[in-house]
Amino acid sequence: MNSNPLVSIVIPVLNSEKTLRQCLTSVSNQSYSNIETIVVDGGSNDKTIEIAQVFGVKVIKANIPSMTKQTNMGILNSKGKYVYRIDSDVILPLNILGECIEKCEVERYDGVCVFWLPDESISFWAKVRKIEKESYINKPNYVGSIKYKKNVLGARFLRKDVISNIKGFDEEIPTSGEDYALYNKLAKSNYQFALISSREKHIGEPKNAKDIILKNFRYGASLMFFIENQEDGKKQFSPFGRKYLIDAFKEAFKQNIILFFGLITYLLLVYISTAIGVIYYKVSRIKKFG
Repeated sequence: MNSNPLVSIVIPVLNSEKTLRQCLTSVSNQSYSNIETIVVDGGSNDKTIEIAQVFGVKVIKANIPSMTKQTNMGILNSKGKYVYRIDSDVILPLNILGECIEKCEVERYDGVCVFWLPDESISFWAKVRKIEKESYINKPNYVGSIKYKKNVLGARFLRKDVISNIKGFDEEIPTSGEDYALYNKLAKSNYQFALISSREKHIGEPKNAKDIILKNFRYGASLMFFIENQEDGKKQFSPFGRKYLIDAFKEAFKQNIILFFGLITYLLLVYISTAIGVIYYKVSRIKKFG
């Protein structure tokens, strides 16, 4: 056992100047210091790379706008015993790496389920989403509508050999669903994943309904890559098997009626705009290939 193993933090980015500085600041402030940070850029045309260079992190100019390919490239160039993939729009709490190391090095887990929660100060919709995300966190053996026999949701802090043995992220799924595809593979492995109390803070939150619609339309347009490459892809993204959402509605109603109806509105916006994105993808492919 190595009580101070190197942790490689891999951050895929693309035009992330609005949030990357805060993200990297939280990384540099970690109480656990034996880390290397690898920023893999997908072809940004803003100040993303410039910001990363200010922090002295390793920058890989991949010029590939695919989160899975960027992540695999970062892992390939990493030196750590552990790899922790994070998004460029999260802020890490001070002790999160220390907690993960404790679970793996002392308690002998193969990885850790790490969750993020919205920064509810950003908007009303962030408050709504926080309630929704907390319902997911309370059921870490669910990945979408699929229930597994072990905790796997959010397993992003992993021993590097674990990632190697499951052959990394599926590059056929460039963006939407790439995390679910990883969790599905981990769920079918013999590896075990711990839970911790620390939560990342997500600052890339929607400020209005338009933000929700545009984001989920984009997700819908790329979601077909997941559905076509996963055995239970359609079932997994179905809203009907997500029983934990009942807890979200109960909590929203408990807090106040405005949040309750806000959650209903939010989920309708998500599923409708995602469905339109899927239809757009199908129509575009028909036009392209006939």
